[in-house]
Amino acid sequence: MTTRPLPVIRPDISAILENLGHVQPFEVTVAGSAGSGRVYWRIGAPPQSHILLVSHREDADYERFLSVSRHLRRVGFAVPEIHGSDDAVRQVVLEDLGSELLLSRAHSQGFPGAGDLEALENDYEIVVDALVDWQLRGTPTMADCPSLTDRVFDREALTWETGYFAHRCAQDAYGLPARRLEDPALQAELHALALRVEGHERVLMHRDFQSQNLMWRDGKPWFIDYQGARAGSRWYDLASLLWDPYVQIPMNNRFRLFLRYCDRSPVADGPLAWQQLQDAALQRVMQALGAYGYLSGTKGLPWFRQFLVPALASLGSTLEERGDMPALSALVREMQEKGPRDS
Repeated sequence: MTTRPLPVIRPDISAILENLGHVQPFEVTVAGSAGSGRVYWRIGAPPQSHILLVSHREDADYERFLSVSRHLRRVGFAVPEIHGSDDAVRQVVLEDLGSELLLSRAHSQGFPGAGDLEALENDYEIVVDALVDWQLRGTPTMADCPSLTDRVFDREALTWETGYFAHRCAQDAYGLPARRLEDPALQAELHALALRVEGHERVLMHRDFQSQNLMWRDGKPWFIDYQGARAGSRWYDLASLLWDPYVQIPMNNRFRLFLRYCDRSPVADGPLAWQQLQDAALQRVMQALGAYGYLSGTKGLPWFRQFLVPALASLGSTLEERGDMPALSALVREMQEKGPRDS
């Protein structure tokens, strides 16, 4: 079991916690952590508990988290309330949303695996509706929050994602030589994919909209880890949700949830919309594969290694459904035959 040193709680944070009804010495337990290095501590016991977010000094998104949180809260989205912060040590006192992730619910329903598809879809329909609301109400307000407009999910970001996949997953985790990934046909397909996704309608994008970043409380999802939010493809967040390697939703259920999204948003379903969603999914799964390679290898977090094989299988099946990308399909087959390197 991994243990973590208790954070040093300075006077400003102590005063905030005391004003919220906590009495020293505070009852402190680990509530969670992230691949980014952020640690979440629970102060007190539910339902009177609060969360102390402790961010590391190199966290470039700390200020963005504060400003985006306050903006989303003003707009009326289901995000945790900020009760105060000590910016000198990058600590924030947050509302405690509980411990039930969307991922926890998926696990209880038998996913990944042969689980209860009806129960899973019921939850995911609610999440899809929340995503539509996020896009429809959030996009017009972006200009009111500079942290949402100073980044755009454009061709440069999309190309970085596929480069991340090539370097951290195909090269580092699967052991392919760099020259294999420089194949002109492969690079042309990845460039064309980035151009297509860059051309999608831009909306407020969460950027990491998956089952570990959605808390479940009072019968609905609450958004967390949205500090990377920006303008980007309207399909990317939906792809992140439906192609989440942590849950592994079957393709038929993805399609039904896609139809629900189209029914509730100002976009008509059809072959083009489905193709655009699949393009965003290819991007997203490659980004996830790059992250799993980096986190399990460079960062020494072996828990993420288990998702390499299922995420690569998802990439392959989506390429089969999408079609017309033979070079990337050949690369995926080669990786599957080779398998990831021994850790």
